[in-house]
Amino acid sequence: MKRALIILIALVLVIYQGMSQDWSEDQSVFESDAEKELLLSQAQPIHLLKALHAKDEVDMKQFEKLTEKLDKRADKKHFVEWFVGEIFYKSHQYVLKNYNRHSTFNETLENGSYDCVSGSAVLGLLLDRYGFDYEIIETDFHVFVLVHDNDKTYVLESTEPRSGFIKDQDEVKDYIAAFVPRKQNQSKRDRSELAGLSDGAGEENTIYSSISLKELAGLQYYNDAVLHFNEGQQETALKQLKKAKGIYPSERVNAFDHYLSQLESENKKLARR
Repeated sequence: MKRALIILIALVLVIYQGMSQDWSEDQSVFESDAEKELLLSQAQPIHLLKALHAKDEVDMKQFEKLTEKLDKRADKKHFVEWFVGEIFYKSHQYVLKNYNRHSTFNETLENGSYDCVSGSAVLGLLLDRYGFDYEIIETDFHVFVLVHDNDKTYVLESTEPRSGFIKDQDEVKDYIAAFVPRKQNQSKRDRSELAGLSDGAGEENTIYSSISLKELAGLQYYNDAVLHFNEGQQETALKQLKKAKGIYPSERVNAFDHYLSQLESENKKLARR
């Protein structure tokens, strides 16, 4: 058992060192020194979340006011349903102000603009702070949070400030069922679909994964890579994707990498003609 633990730690160190070396070899991949420092330190998930379009200083006043408010009530956190509700509604009162697709975590902290990723990040950080059993759920085109308490599960849907705290257990089951994949074999999907580059509206769900705050930061980079690719900024997309792979080398991230590699190869062939 001890030998296996040593091997596991060594593997983690090798992976981490390889990832850091990969980034440091290509200085052009970083937008700023602030981003580089946050990405390579990887001390806490919040650092990785703040790395996308990093600033030397991020205004944390509203988030600090939120934690100060919740800290005063944390002695009652054993009333799980009540306190989780406090986390959800106070987060919208203090930090999560306006839904805006593709908002970064830093924008959420500074001006209250948020999407499902940055909104779930705020909720996840708070649930982590107060020691709750929770999951961040990644689906094809959405992210939400589940909190588990004995035989009960609660949904925290950050994009619905009024009705997003779902506690009725039948409603919770229905909500989750709407995202759980029904197809067993997704091998026929092409790379662009798997990478999330095509419109999946009306299609069967294919992704339902429990991810960490760190992996959520990688997903934030992946989303930014897709955004830049759709805007015709392929070089920037490649840089963001490289960082996404370093943090969270998921199937869809690797599929996007394969797709861009094929696209680049095809463009080179066309240029030779």
